[in-house]
Amino acid sequence: MGFFDSLFGKKKEEKKPEEKRICPVCGNSFTGRGMDVHDGTICLDCWELVMDDFEMGRMDEDKEFYIAPIKAAVLAKKGELAADKAAKAEKPKEVKDGYICDECFHTFNELEENGETDKALEDTTLKELSALIARADKQKAANEKRKEQDTCPVCGANVSEKSTGSLWGDIKRSVKDEIPKFVLLKDNQKICAECAEKVRLLYPVQYSRKYAGDGEYEDVYNDTLNTITLAEYKQALADVKTKRKELEEQYGSCEAVLSVSSTHENKRNGKTEYQIRGRILYGKASKGDMIQVAQNGSSNLMRIKWLQQPNGEAADSVGEGYYAIVTVAENTSCIHPGDTLIIV
Repeated sequence: MGFFDSLFGKKKEEKKPEEKRICPVCGNSFTGRGMDVHDGTICLDCWELVMDDFEMGRMDEDKEFYIAPIKAAVLAKKGELAADKAAKAEKPKEVKDGYICDECFHTFNELEENGETDKALEDTTLKELSALIARADKQKAANEKRKEQDTCPVCGANVSEKSTGSLWGDIKRSVKDEIPKFVLLKDNQKICAECAEKVRLLYPVQYSRKYAGDGEYEDVYNDTLNTITLAEYKQALADVKTKRKELEEQYGSCEAVLSVSSTHENKRNGKTEYQIRGRILYGKASKGDMIQVAQNGSSNLMRIKWLQQPNGEAADSVGEGYYAIVTVAENTSCIHPGDTLIIV
């Protein structure tokens, strides 16, 4: 798999749009399955409107249906529905001490949970109803505002889920539970994790260890996206394309580029393994990939046996802008902090 296929996935084949047909009954266009009758095909909306009158649900192969009588029945049914709607609109809605308009009635109907709107209105005064509707309007406005705040301004994804307080925790949970998480920008705009990944090449997650006392250390993550505004993020979407092209020209076709921060030995089941800690500068490193290492004028390959996040949690892959612990079986004495490794 090529680098860009690995990073972005292969382009999906375009689906041909379904052919639109005109319903001979209502004149509207429709796609997909319709209802076949003796002299044509009608849309499912018309079919469902009068199917009981024509007993269409019986699947009687000996019975033939024609467009003309179906069209007459549809027009009659639509007329009945329109007349019924008009009659209901004209009928005054009575409350305990007066009458209300149709709009207020529908608002109250939405508030009434048990479905007995008419009975509830009989026990409600105009003053009480006015207070209920005002409260409903206020709640609706608040919901709309919250909905706007909980929507990624870039792609529209839901970002209402609370953060775990740990960047890696958010990313792990978003993958595990398939719930989009967010990154908070400098101007308090929340962008979803997927949109954040698009500019990690320019705005990585910085990692360090902080001494917590008693010989204990804690992981510290600093997301550089927290330092830019939404306008700067949108500019970064354009800038990252230029940067990616420069890196591709510099490193050629590869899966990822790793900047080494440290190396050390580790024991697993009595065997010595070697760990490389560093940040993925470019691309995505995955378990099983090969690392190119220059040694004594030649190039050696080391296979990635394990991938971990800095806190020790296992990972199948780590993308650009994030730190990782890469475990290999080969001796890493030829690798030093500051080295840049190519992963293929």
